[in-house]
Amino acid sequence: MADHLNKKFPFVNWNEKDIFQGLKVLLSPILNIIVDIKHEGIEKIPSSGGRIIIGNHRSDMDPFIIASIVPYYISWIAAEYTKKIPVFETLIENTGVIPMDIHGNVSVASIKKIISVLKKGEILGIFPEGHDYMVQNDFSAPMVPFHKGFAIFAYRAKVPIIPFVIIPIEEEITAIPLPPAIRQAMGLPEEVVKIPLRAQYKKVKVVFSDPIPQKDFIHLKEEQAIEYIVNRSREIMENIQRKEGMII
Repeated sequence: MADHLNKKFPFVNWNEKDIFQGLKVLLSPILNIIVDIKHEGIEKIPSSGGRIIIGNHRSDMDPFIIASIVPYYISWIAAEYTKKIPVFETLIENTGVIPMDIHGNVSVASIKKIISVLKKGEILGIFPEGHDYMVQNDFSAPMVPFHKGFAIFAYRAKVPIIPFVIIPIEEEITAIPLPPAIRQAMGLPEEVVKIPLRAQYKKVKVVFSDPIPQKDFIHLKEEQAIEYIVNRSREIMENIQRKEGMII
């Protein structure tokens, strides 16, 4: 899309960030009609410098909810298989989404892109549960265990982490629009093919916490730092969930 736009409008230098912001301007009003989105603590996201935002992941709507309210460009990490979904393929190619292998085999290209995003002072967006919560398909259950990639990136790039929680106030649990046979034909992983239901938000509240500053972990050895970041992030998010009545 960026190359096409640059050829059509050579006087404008379109890039991933421009396309992301342009789509946000077009799509956010539509999303805000579909979902009543409340938020708290957005001002806690630093306005500059590389930083990582992480949150719970219970719906395919989550990245769109967050992108619509955060006033900065976000380069999301997404499962590599989402490139096989037509609409998502276009978004990934043109808005700075970084595809990631669901089994943890991170490519050199992905690592370089992640480091580049953080060095440029942009936001990296990650859902540390991956797709595991949606595969589990129990929307009343607590968060599943976190993948540790976000903690590794934060430690090595020496950037803060800002946890957030999406709290469903009103939602419908509905069947996945694409039947399993179509998902299978698209080449999606078997566990994704078998997901029966999805959470469709009607009203949500998003709560951002204070950042976990890099000074809290950069003095630790990498293994200790990763454990600290994962545990502290989960603790913060569970505290928000407890306060908002999501868990007891």
